[in-house]
Amino acid sequence: MDVVARDLLRKLEGRGVRLAVQEGRLIARAPHGAVTPELHEQIKAQKDALLRELQAGTGGQLAPLPEALARLVQAAKVNALNRPASLPSGLVANLGEYVLTCAALYACGCDPERQLAHLWEARGAWAA
Repeated sequence: MDVVARDLLRKLEGRGVRLAVQEGRLIARAPHGAVTPELHEQIKAQKDALLRELQAGTGGQLAPLPEALARLVQAAKVNALNRPASLPSGLVANLGEYVLTCAALYACGCDPERQLAHLWEARGAWAA
């Protein structure tokens, strides 16, 4: 286990950055502005170690939600998001129910990358 690479992965996940290995290449998906020039340099410097960590996998365990998304789920849990919302992917009748559904699907491992993307969209609507 490479502790530096693992710490970098956690830091990136906390900013909404998802790294994956595709055909032996490191692929990143991130909200706009999430990868700073400093983080970009760290990713380049740790590329081989990151690839090894990602290819080794996490034993099927998902990372905990980043703090910002955990707060969003908590707000939904106490009905603070009980309102319609316009998301980039479309309109939702009840933002709270949508958030809880996405969080549940993430927790079950059902297309976790997609659920994280939906949660980040919902967080944007909540902050607006």
